[in-house]
Parts: sequence; C-alpha cells; structure tokens
Amino acid sequence: MTASSPLLRRGATGLALAAALALGACANAPLASAPAGSPAVAAAPQGAESAPAIEVPPSAIGRWYDLGAYDAPWLAGVGPAPASGASVPTRVAGLQRADGQWLALVLVQRVAGGGSSCAAPGRLDVKDAAGCLRMRRDADFDHWLQQQNPVLERWIDARGWAARPRAWISDRATGSGDAVEAVALVNPALLEPVTRNNYDFLVSGGTGQAWARQFAHATQAAAAGGALRVPPFPFSAPLAAPAPAAAPAVVTAPPAATAVQVNPPAPPPARAPRADRQ
Repeated sequence: MTASSPLLRRGATGLALAAALALGACANAPLASAPAGSPAVAAAPQGAESAPAIEVPPSAIGRWYDLGAYDAPWLAGVGPAPASGASVPTRVAGLQRADGQWLALVLVQRVAGGGSSCAAPGRLDVKDAAGCLRMRRDADFDHWLQQQNPVLERWIDARGWAARPRAWISDRATGSGDAVEAVALVNPALLEPVTRNNYDFLVSGGTGQAWARQFAHATQAAAAGGALRVPPFPFSAPLAAPAPAAAPAVVTAPPAATAVQVNPPAPPPARAPRADRQ
C-alpha cells in the first residue's frame, strides 16, 4: 500500500506511453491510459522523458490519466523562458470526471542547466511558500489566462484538455541548476468550500493556498530528482450538472361551447277591442 499511485515509467525509447496513473492507494490499483482519441497516445519526442514523473493521489470523483510526455514550449508564462521553441521536456497528467469534464490538469517541465531564479515579485505570489509559487483563483476571469499566458492556453486547448472554471497554480523550484516548473489547472470546487456570502468567499481561499504550498514542496522534491507527487485535493468536485427539470405541463382550457342565441319569448298577440267599447 502506498499513499499515492505512481505514473509508470516508459521502457524503451520510441515506444508509445502506455503507462497510466493509479486510482487507488494500493500498488495494484487499476491503471488508465490516455482517453481514446487523445493525441497523447503518440510516442514521446526525443528528450521528453527527462521531465520528472508524476504521482497522483487516489480519487473517488474521477479518473487520473497519463496524458503523455512531450517536447513542448516553455509553459510557465512567468519570466524569460529558459529554452526556445518546442524543445522543453514535459509530462502531463489529468483528472477526468465520468461525464468527460477535466477536473484537474498537472504538467511538469525540466530544462537542464536552465537555472532556478524567480521572476520579479507580483501580487499573485503566495507567501511562505517554497520556490516561486504563484496562484490565481479564477484563471479565466477577464480572460486573464488567455492574456497572461497565451502559450499555455493554446497548447492545452489544442489537445482538448480545457475546462472551465479553473484555478491556476504555478511553481518554479529553486536551489537547482535546472529549471523545473510545475503548473496545475484545477477546478476551484476541489480547492475551496462552497461559499454562500461575501465573508465565506474572502476566507475560502485559505484551503486552496494551503494546497498550493504542498504543490510547491512537491515541485522542490521533483527538482531534487524525485517525482512530482500531486497532493490530495481538500474537497470533492460537484457531480455532473443535473438534467434540467422538465417544464411543467401546460393545462389548456377546454374549448368554449358553441354559443346559441336565446331570444326572449314573443309577446302574446293583442286582443281585439270589445264591440261595446268601440
């Protein structure tokens, strides 16, 4: 028994990635390959395997999939890219609900010798976190992700992995000669409780930030030579949206009966005057 289920490493170079992420806590839990039709089924490009492996927690709300290894562009969107073009070794894993919606997408990249300096501090930085942790609770509000990191959004959209709403978490490990960056796009329902008023909303971000700090520690461990171990999410995502309620039956009034004109009774005929009164 293990706390999380590792992504199996691929055997020979050039073979397709058939490994997948375990669903349960046991080592012999079922594994899932990339969904049918996913472009991730193709063989990994040269060098893609040097990205850290990904380990995922058990899940009862969906299924984790190994979405493959790639040579991709630098997808962090923060600071100068340590490599040019689609040359960065990248691994991707995704959590998919039974109805096909992606609940979480996690990717990790490594550029050997790329350095580990953080970008200039900004308002999205998470305090008291390892590495260069940044977070936005609603990455799609005002088209933020599209404007701030169009490379990441286009790369995800092109593979059919986009799902909204989503929070964005990104961390770059420090203290290493390599550039190791991990990015997570997560349905906010996995990170925050249901809010019913303004106060609830203001304090609900604390659990998401706590998860992000665990994610940053996982990124540091991956940079040190381990796997990226995705922390368990604090909440369960809502089930598929219920089918819309059937419209109430429209009761039609019965058709009006045919109108029949009723005439008043005819007055009695006038009596002839009496002869003695003429």
